Amino acid sequence: MAESEKIKDGAIPKLLEELLHAKTLLKLTLVDTDYEHLTLISALVNRNKAPHFIINTPQGMQQTAADIDPWQLHFEFTGKDDIKYTFTTTGGEIDDNRIYVKYPREIKRWQRRELFRLDAPAGTKLCLTQHTARHELDVINISLGGTLAALVQTRPHDLENPLFADTQLLRDIELIFPPEIMRQPIKIKTIQVKRMKKNSKKTGYEVALEFYEISTDEKKRLADLIYRLQRQHLRHRLPLNFEK
Repeated sequence: MAESEKIKDGAIPKLLEELLHAKTLLKLTLVDTDYEHLTLISALVNRNKAPHFIINTPQGMQQTAADIDPWQLHFEFTGKDDIKYTFTTTGGEIDDNRIYVKYPREIKRWQRRELFRLDAPAGTKLCLTQHTARHELDVINISLGGTLAALVQTRPHDLENPLFADTQLLRDIELIFPPEIMRQPIKIKTIQVKRMKKNSKKTGYEVALEFYEISTDEKKRLADLIYRLQRQHLRHRLPLNFEK
């Protein structure tokens, strides 16, 4: 499932400035045609008392758009946060082989929540029981589809004999967050070990785990929490005006 948030008002110039300075590639599509081309923002200017960004006229654009009025220009790019952004504008003026495009009213930021991986809040634990022994793993990051956790092993024997094996299924898991974030643990019926590797400090393993079986209610609780943490994370990275 893909979610989008709308970037509006004063956040738009700031984001366009980032694209200009980072020389971020934008995919330009002329709506209702087959025309697509990659382009860059070359400048931000005021034109006719309105803010515009400038792109160089891509090859074939002028001929394709000759009989279209007004233009519908759709832009798509990947931000520095590895997230897809899109926006659409109406119109555009060609002058000296440069296209002047009005700032969009809004830019959508898209995110597939099951793929969005966040650093877990400090103190987040993944707890399970195996062979009557209870184990607590420190959660490093989390997504709707799984987690990366650290399993501390201090004895040499344990380091040479991993507790889990790749593809192993583990059952009756609790994902415990600090109480100020979520009071009741999220219960996961089954998780699958995707991979294990010794960490660089040689004190244990990093374990990648996939949420293999989780109830609808618990998945919704987790999705709501991740979405809330995602919004906080993105707002911290770039102060934006959001609208769901």
